[in-house]
Amino acid sequence: MIFRTLINSLILMSMLLLPIVSEAATAVGKVLFITVGNTADARAPDGSLRKLTLGDSIYVGERISTDANTKLHLEFDDKARFYLGTNAEFEVEKFQRKSTSKNDDAFHSRVFKGTFRFVSGLIARSTGKNMRVRVSVATIGIRGTHVEGVVTERQEKDGKMVDSSAQVVLLEPEEEGKKTSIEVSNEFGSVVIDQPGFGTDIPDEKSPPSPVRKMQLRTIDDIQRAIRSSVRQGGTARPRMP
Repeated sequence: MIFRTLINSLILMSMLLLPIVSEAATAVGKVLFITVGNTADARAPDGSLRKLTLGDSIYVGERISTDANTKLHLEFDDKARFYLGTNAEFEVEKFQRKSTSKNDDAFHSRVFKGTFRFVSGLIARSTGKNMRVRVSVATIGIRGTHVEGVVTERQEKDGKMVDSSAQVVLLEPEEEGKKTSIEVSNEFGSVVIDQPGFGTDIPDEKSPPSPVRKMQLRTIDDIQRAIRSSVRQGGTARPRMP
């Protein structure tokens, strides 16, 4: 009797866990480009590690990291694209597409460090527009757009701890004539950026985003240079800037 009860309990637990396992194992994107001969890793929530190669799938909850020589181009099922520079870390926290209601669509991701650029996909254009990118010091709310930025992690420098920081720049939309904007916010404040070539800085973990300002072309070029090889070889033209 005890043995039968134990078996029934195990079966019930398996049935309850099945949707979780199935969801975790569902691919949400793939690797479209990786610098030849270099290394990018994907670490699963259970700690298991795999090397990424061209065409590999990307899953929710994996932390994607590039080394000092690797640049990466990812495309997701809603056609959103992320470009990661060297020494970057990135994770898809949530990816959900439901055919019954676009209000349920969601794409949440996080950039832990490094240079990044993304072009939003169908989820950002859906009714709910539930797409956001978290960085260490703020959250970027997406309204259908094209963005680049750089995130530095908290680190020791010259014997002192330096806070995390981030810089975010709005780029021209890929579709000419499309309206584009982002909201960059944290617990200390928020700004809305709706002009390409403009951006904001978050200097540390206890400061609001700076007032929106036109970014210097040198700043934009520096960020683009950090990811340029993956953009060029990945088949996407350099964005137009005013």
